[in-house]
Amino acid sequence: MNRFLKRLRALRPLVLSLPLALLAALPARAEYMGGGYLSDAYGCERYGWPLGTEMVRARLNARQLGGWTSELVLNFAVGGSNTYRFRGDVTQAPRWHRVEGAVVWGRLYDLGSRTQIRILSVDLAPYSGGAISEHAPTIRLRARIRNFNGLQGCAVTATLMLNTWDQPGS
Repeated sequence: MNRFLKRLRALRPLVLSLPLALLAALPARAEYMGGGYLSDAYGCERYGWPLGTEMVRARLNARQLGGWTSELVLNFAVGGSNTYRFRGDVTQAPRWHRVEGAVVWGRLYDLGSRTQIRILSVDLAPYSGGAISEHAPTIRLRARIRNFNGLQGCAVTATLMLNTWDQPGS
């Protein structure tokens, strides 16, 4: 029995360090939160959507930081929320991404397959361009959303200031 305990004690540092090694092997995943506004509404007036500026709170997960999809959530002061998930990096590109997601306005609505998002720009503070990384604590994001809110022909531009909130040192 004494020999068994000695072997067990010898393995103790390895057993204790295994969970830390597994955590270090996981990819970085920064979640950004902040707010901004929606503007440049086009084709939305027939649905009664405001044509002026609409303030929003926002949350962003970028695929390039360890996820399968990118996700942008917009929360409105009146209680509504839009969620957009797309299989693309959050980087400036001329490409439109089809999104999956939902809209909550009194009840849950599926966005359907027509909604698209295009990242117009991603700037690292102090607005010098660049790319999102686990070391980018503050970003400015501009995105154009087609068929916004699930409304056919309605498009808006989201301009957001976002900060990491779940990373050390942020």
